[in-house]
Amino acid sequence: MEEWKEYRLGDIAVVTMGQSPNSSYYNNVGDGVPFLQGNRTFGMKYPTFDTFTTSATKYAEGNDVIMSVRAPVGDVNITPIRMCLGRGLCGLRLNNGNQEFLYYLMRYYANNLINKESGTVFGSINRNDIANLIVRVPSFELQKKIAYILSSFDDKIEVNQRINDNLEQQATALFKYWFVDFGPFKDGEFEESVLGMIPKGWRVGKLLDVANITMGTSPVGSSYNVTGEGDVFYQGRAEFGFRFPKRNMYTTEAKRFADIDSVLLSVRAPVGDINVADERCCIGRGLASIQSRDGNNSYILYLMKSLYPQFEKYNSEGTVFGCINKKALEQLAVVTPPNETISRFDKICSEIDGQIKILDQETRRLATLRDTLLPRLMSGKLKVNEL
Repeated sequence: MEEWKEYRLGDIAVVTMGQSPNSSYYNNVGDGVPFLQGNRTFGMKYPTFDTFTTSATKYAEGNDVIMSVRAPVGDVNITPIRMCLGRGLCGLRLNNGNQEFLYYLMRYYANNLINKESGTVFGSINRNDIANLIVRVPSFELQKKIAYILSSFDDKIEVNQRINDNLEQQATALFKYWFVDFGPFKDGEFEESVLGMIPKGWRVGKLLDVANITMGTSPVGSSYNVTGEGDVFYQGRAEFGFRFPKRNMYTTEAKRFADIDSVLLSVRAPVGDINVADERCCIGRGLASIQSRDGNNSYILYLMKSLYPQFEKYNSEGTVFGCINKKALEQLAVVTPPNETISRFDKICSEIDGQIKILDQETRRLATLRDTLLPRLMSGKLKVNEL
């Protein structure tokens, strides 16, 4: 029999509430210890660090579970190294040291804490809410088995993500080498253009010359649903993932569409974020679809990524909501090589992008299976010894 017992979390784990240092001690050059104010840089399982402090107040040790205690409450990560905890986080350490199990335990019980939010604009939970949380926990050996099963999914997902990061970096570097540094063409003749020296025979054109642009239009709100009726709908960048958006909303009154493999561009603050449509979908007013006129969609993807510095000005003009319209998009100046050169590049990078898509689809399947197993394992409804 698999025995599960109820405990107060505070009786089986150490709870450390965060406390933020004075902001005058913050830096982004690596001085002091890594610092997280909240969940802003949380990853799938581990955070990244872009802020440091030379005057730490409260610490989380390496391998501690860290959880957001201010809106949004309940996001969970594991810190890979010793770090300073800001007031938006708490650190958790299971007395028996089984931190992997604690990570999944807190993911399972997060909703119980979210229900305790104060109801104010900025919901939060305190140490008593966390310490008094009632959890059901099996034996130490069973904890290790459950953690092993679930972490196996996360480990494979992390490997896939690292591979995809590397593949995208390769394709991005190749675009820069060909179309910014002109590496393969340096032995040829060059000529002056409004964008500087470019290979002879190339020209400076507009984005409209190489891409079809469709601005999104939002359907009426009453047509939205999460039950799968109608067409997949993306209002803006909220559903963006590493490369492809995540299904969340549908609409029965779609107005504007993005075709498969077209670039989805965020046109409202922040302008310039990019994903790729992995299926035909309805796009709302926060997005535009950018699609190659000649089927060279990988070229268009990396071209749009290279234009990000031009989009930045729309995010820094001081307006409350930065945005870019269709005319401004169409008129963006781009260096246009001969069609044959574009096709050669696209042939190489479309194979890279195809591999990224395969790994992303596998990652989604793994995440779905993990998320299906987690509540069944943590509730004891699925017996580990029967797997």
